[in-house]
Amino acid sequence: MSMKQYYDLLEIDETLSKDEVKKAFLSKKASLQSKLLSKDSYERQDAMRKLQELTQAYKEIITSLNNKKAEVKEQENGSATHDIQVKDNTNNTKQDKQDIEDTSKITHGDKGAVASVDEKVGQKNKDSNIGTNSNSGTVIVSPKLDDVTRIADNVLICPKCQFANNATLKFCGNCGQPLRNNAEYGGGNSGENGVVTAIVKYKNYIFSVLAILLILVCGIGVFKNYVNTPEKAVEKYLTALSKQDYAAAYGYLFVTEDDFINKDNYIKSAEFVKKNPSAYKDKLVVRLSKGVIDINVVPMVDQSKIEGLTAYQYTLRLKDNSEIKGKLEVVEPISSWDKILNKYKILNNDLVSVQDIEVETNAKFYIDGVLMKNPTATERGTHNYNVSLFYGEHNIKVEAPFCDPYETKLILTPNTKSSVLYYWKSHLKKDVLKDMEKQSEDIQRKIVEGALKNESLENLQLGFSEAKLSNMYDQYKRFFNRADGSGIYSMDITEITSNEQYNNRLYNPFKDRIYKINFKFNYTRKNRNGIQESRVGNGEGELGVVFKLENDKVVPVAIDTFRLRTH
Repeated sequence: MSMKQYYDLLEIDETLSKDEVKKAFLSKKASLQSKLLSKDSYERQDAMRKLQELTQAYKEIITSLNNKKAEVKEQENGSATHDIQVKDNTNNTKQDKQDIEDTSKITHGDKGAVASVDEKVGQKNKDSNIGTNSNSGTVIVSPKLDDVTRIADNVLICPKCQFANNATLKFCGNCGQPLRNNAEYGGGNSGENGVVTAIVKYKNYIFSVLAILLILVCGIGVFKNYVNTPEKAVEKYLTALSKQDYAAAYGYLFVTEDDFINKDNYIKSAEFVKKNPSAYKDKLVVRLSKGVIDINVVPMVDQSKIEGLTAYQYTLRLKDNSEIKGKLEVVEPISSWDKILNKYKILNNDLVSVQDIEVETNAKFYIDGVLMKNPTATERGTHNYNVSLFYGEHNIKVEAPFCDPYETKLILTPNTKSSVLYYWKSHLKKDVLKDMEKQSEDIQRKIVEGALKNESLENLQLGFSEAKLSNMYDQYKRFFNRADGSGIYSMDITEITSNEQYNNRLYNPFKDRIYKINFKFNYTRKNRNGIQESRVGNGEGELGVVFKLENDKVVPVAIDTFRLRTH
């Protein structure tokens, strides 16, 4: 082929530099990648042929460009062109050698199927599958059967069946032939026996896995029979408590974890109990804190057998030579993994207390910052929370409607008297009390003004009416307007104050709230003819209004008290 044909094959111009030629060659090579991996053998062979042609063209163009560069350099130095050509064939400049090395790496890596002239001369024609391109003199080598051909960066051609494989594979995906050089993997000359070599390797691997599994099974059997028995579980649990290793002790307990029953809270509870021994003197955390010398655990003979549950009697000798006896129930393994390892659990957890806590229906209830959910309704209209808590200190918070949050601490001990703890100890918010005070003042003014004018109760528009208010209002109308025409002519309210001691008491959700105000007034009298007299008096009074929480509002529903005293 002529040099022009080489340029046409790469579809480039003869004026391009070596870097541009290289870029064009890589682009052509990349376009053949998918065909080199094709399952169609004819398509793969055609792609291999085209890649060899592209490689030959690229090498010839690079060699030509190097020769031209050498000729220009020789002319500048006044040397003969013939000497440069001879030197180019035997001893390339450092840059030219680098170009050739780059060419070899680009086309076939370190062990490619297409070889340069220098590579073929060194082989001394010992391979019978060597051919020569008549136009360029470049030697083309076809791979031997037991040599792997790398035709691209990520493609290996099987030497046996010519199947294109991914370069990461060790064995041919079609026939099982090894895809690595024998010297690299130490497998000898595999030839036709590549599949046999792979089978032998996999057999050795299977035997190794079976040996490991056998060792594991034997080890688990020894562990189950001698290391983790129910007696050992009880012994390890008691030992952990005596060493005050509460994290390890918790690992032997049979628990259903939630927001309150977990390892962190167990450790916190155990530390609290240890620091307050007088309140928890019967608990194992306190009793074993002296240290244990000897532990003896035996199954209880006389026991009502419950499936999956066995009772064990333990006898402990402490460092002060005292002795402790007790009983612990052991739960058999439940999960498949626990059954394999014989992981027994201790049922008895003497640090847990079950409590019923009752709060107002509309209140939000928190324990240790956790909002309680799913309460049960009681007959008297409250919500009850049944909760399991560890002994020790807990933070309680109640947020009731119209009330300031109520926060307190609950110290839970075995001596906690009531099984039901009540929390409605909140105070009404200041803005709510202010609203009740304002509504009470409006009611008080309407009653006084209506009585002075001798109006009917319905005209006052109080929003409520009941027998007690009606009787009281009629009484004050008679006081202000006597039968002979005398009475109170005018009344001026000079001061209204809240009954703080009464109004600031704790909120009780089972009773309507009564708000009381005290007021002072000045008045003038009228004679029997209804004429105002010059005499001026003063007095004080008290009003108690009954309020109820309805539809997120505080509304008055009745009058509790209304008193007047004149001077």
